Amino acid sequence: MSRSLLVVVTIFIQLISHDGFFVVSLASKTCSAKTEDCNLAEVDAAHPKLFMLDGVEVGHVQEVKLEEGRVHQLITKSLKPLLFEIPEFLSDEECEHIIKLAGKKGLFESTTLPDHEDHSAYSDEEKNENCKDLLSNDRDSDGKISTVEFSTFIKQEFSMSVSDADVDMMLRKINFDRDSDGLISEKECLKGNHVAFDKYMRYLEDNHPRERTRLSKQTWLRVTGSTDLVLRDLQRRQEKVIQLTKLPQFFIENSEDLQVVQYGVHGHYHAHYDSTNEWNGEASRCCFGNYSDNCSLCRFMTVLYYLNDVKRGGETAFPVADEKNINQTEIEKEDRTNLSIHCYDANVVVRPARGKAVMWYNHMISNVTGLLGTHDVRSLHGGCDVLEGSKWIANNWINAPFEWKEDS
Repeated sequence: MSRSLLVVVTIFIQLISHDGFFVVSLASKTCSAKTEDCNLAEVDAAHPKLFMLDGVEVGHVQEVKLEEGRVHQLITKSLKPLLFEIPEFLSDEECEHIIKLAGKKGLFESTTLPDHEDHSAYSDEEKNENCKDLLSNDRDSDGKISTVEFSTFIKQEFSMSVSDADVDMMLRKINFDRDSDGLISEKECLKGNHVAFDKYMRYLEDNHPRERTRLSKQTWLRVTGSTDLVLRDLQRRQEKVIQLTKLPQFFIENSEDLQVVQYGVHGHYHAHYDSTNEWNGEASRCCFGNYSDNCSLCRFMTVLYYLNDVKRGGETAFPVADEKNINQTEIEKEDRTNLSIHCYDANVVVRPARGKAVMWYNHMISNVTGLLGTHDVRSLHGGCDVLEGSKWIANNWINAPFEWKEDS
């Protein structure tokens, strides 16, 4: 189906009715029977807008009819980020089939460390760039990098979660802290052994995989346009969820393929953000309909599917959900993103169960554009350690731009 025809099809009115609740949807403009000022305004089909559900309150349960002959529960888990749980969204057969397809295609390790082509030496220009990146983590603006600030740098650049003791040992081995005061100045950084630092990080990844921010295997499955009957049915299910959230089909068609991830024992993904956390205007381009290395991942929503029951562990945790005040420095200092340690003291912890879907918003909606707005810092989330057995999940990201361009 051509995109232009698809847009026309999405304008067709959808009617969902159950227990006094119904939604009338005209592309991105949707009204509820419980809303007195229901107004079906004209919709710009070429430039659709985003919409966000009302979670009402934590624990609120909505019964929604997403397919003929079956009612699902939409359970509000938090309001910031707006987070829902949908039990038994996928059938056992669908879960098994997705796992089978992923295995057939082949999973690859989710590595995060880039290779440095020349392991013998770094140029002065490369050292300057590395030190500039390191000093950008100088949170207290004292001109030096502390152990905590160095740990933050390692998490950002190498996706490794290291302890203060690890950092202290590393700094001694690579001779960055020349005066042994526990602080790294720009001068010390420039004189430091950058090759030794890279080798030490590679050593940690190879010999201490639990210290990686992410320990898993993954692959990607093409859902849109797939000839596989189960994947096509999964796409239809996703579309019904999008209709429920009042999002037009246009956004699905320009979103990413289905990511399937497998975690073994100790497998985890420390707390992170799925989406770009700031907008730089012309300097940044969203990967909307055209995914490459030169664009940012602008993920309005995440829909995560659990594909199996996990014997023990493997929860999805939201450390700062519904937290009134967010102090990024304190979060880093307390290492709350390390879910190997802080999984069960996170504000929201969702237990995996085969077929369950978890859905949340990574961004607010801009009052100006009706598209991506402020990044929701409370959408910080991750996968806790699998303690026994294995965990299979699939991620469906719904993408949107910050603004429409002329060629959009």
